[in-house]
Amino acid sequence: MENNRVVYAVADNIISSVGLTTESVLKSIQNEESGISFVSDGKVCPQGCYASMIDWSEVAKLDGFQNIEGYNPLEKLMILSVKEALSHCDIDPSSSDTIFIFSTTKGNVDLIEGRGTDLPDDALLYNMAARVANFFDAAMKPFVISNACISGVLAISVAQRLIKSGKYCNAIVVGGDLLTEFIMSGFQSFKSVSPQPCRPYDKSRDGLTVGEGVATLVLSCDKQLVKDDVPVMVAGSSSSNDANHISGPSRTGDGLAFAIEDALAEAGVSAEEVDLVDMHGTATLYNDEMESKALALANLAEKPLLSLKGYFGHTMGASGLIETIVCIEAIRRQMQFRTLGFEELGVPVEVNVTKETKPLELRNVLKTASGFGGCNAAVLLSTVTAGMDFGRFAEISVSKSCVIEDEKVVVDGNVLFDGSEFAGDYPSFIRKAFKEISAPYMKFAKMDDLSKLGLTAVEYLLQDDRVKERFAARDIALLLSNKYSSLDTDVKHQLSLDNKEAGQPSPAVFVYTLPNIVMGEICIRHKLQGENTFLIFDKEDKNLFVEWSSVLFSLGKAKACITGWVDFFDGKYRASVVLLEEKGFDK
Repeated sequence: MENNRVVYAVADNIISSVGLTTESVLKSIQNEESGISFVSDGKVCPQGCYASMIDWSEVAKLDGFQNIEGYNPLEKLMILSVKEALSHCDIDPSSSDTIFIFSTTKGNVDLIEGRGTDLPDDALLYNMAARVANFFDAAMKPFVISNACISGVLAISVAQRLIKSGKYCNAIVVGGDLLTEFIMSGFQSFKSVSPQPCRPYDKSRDGLTVGEGVATLVLSCDKQLVKDDVPVMVAGSSSSNDANHISGPSRTGDGLAFAIEDALAEAGVSAEEVDLVDMHGTATLYNDEMESKALALANLAEKPLLSLKGYFGHTMGASGLIETIVCIEAIRRQMQFRTLGFEELGVPVEVNVTKETKPLELRNVLKTASGFGGCNAAVLLSTVTAGMDFGRFAEISVSKSCVIEDEKVVVDGNVLFDGSEFAGDYPSFIRKAFKEISAPYMKFAKMDDLSKLGLTAVEYLLQDDRVKERFAARDIALLLSNKYSSLDTDVKHQLSLDNKEAGQPSPAVFVYTLPNIVMGEICIRHKLQGENTFLIFDKEDKNLFVEWSSVLFSLGKAKACITGWVDFFDGKYRASVVLLEEKGFDK
């Protein structure tokens, strides 16, 4: 198995409010044309609001659209996007050497409206991804990344590592989210939606603009598939956690700075060698402020800084993927784009926000994202370096394990808490189980049931273990997975929309409609700032957890990993987590 693979950007597609192909999107961006407009669609925003929405009348004209029957709207767009991207490269999506990787926050969330807990199978994120992958006769089970706003960037990182480690030669990365009342009402409950088109980094910024979009990026280790004279490579990637707050960014920017510095280190690129930075740039007060501080910490404050949100808004699970493709196109065209909506600097650090579209020599471009749960991610795109070699798969040892199910907590095979008296009463069981192992923790009562389950499992896992003394906070990774994502809390949020008389949607509920929030709660509790990834699968796969942890160790991304399965829906639950370390590490 090769361990010096280069990861090339081969083909792509974007479907958004400013175009239905990458070429049309880039034409709009170069012409500084925004897809944001006032939307009076009562199904999305009953009061009317500025948003960025795809023109379905134009989608209906796309070649092949009428032949895609029996699929939900998001799935149709994903299929169209993948077909368009694959038309530009000679990759067999049905090959066992090709993996599909999906990034989404809510998937087919519109299907839960009026259903309570009686949900259709298509509402599950994995099932949505599998339907799209099966359309192309995919041989391998897809990966699904659902990690808040960093999902798209993180999906690229996962693809890069799967290729670099020799697991696959090709990755078809697909991202998408559609704008629904579910999503819009949640952001409005936080009062984070601007009454006007968003203005990233601007003195007058007052919130984000929500958008929708779908994108596909094909990556490969086969250089013969590359049509560019100067190939663009994914040279480095990283993720981190602020360990600060589940719905607000760090006030220091240190978590994002960690991810940036690590991605640059993997690529072998210094801060001085970075030519452009494309950040999340949502135009919320605290996000943009945090990003400016992160740039300063990473010695990048003077570099041209771009936000693309003024063109197509915040497209959620698609945003990192769409914006990375635009960065790849910027490199191909040797072009800097204007940050639409920006006029006067309004962040505490003197950053260099792009004010015009003009030619610019680009060899190394950094793309970052940050999101709810305190998560951050960064990828470094380059024409001059492929990044570090993979090396070998690290050997793994299991330091400790914890399983919570059937009203019992089992650590290393021993029952440490038997809550049989609470049979059928999960709230009482999990509260008592946590109390048995932990001093009073005020935040616990406010969490959703999934977060309580995950936090309790990790609390038992780390009890009497010196892992936090032996390793730095940045060196302990979290890799969790489940089947139901955050659907249990999604249903609660949807019920507030189904029954308008019950009151307005609550931000205290909406923030938990992302599965990675459980990792945020764990990181806050234990001050962990390492790599964070939340995957959605149809069933637990312990071998995958071990293999992925080995990849992290081999790349120097972590020295310990808390990994496993944490799932909760409609009162049914299971947590099975382990603490993994590299064999032979000196304790």
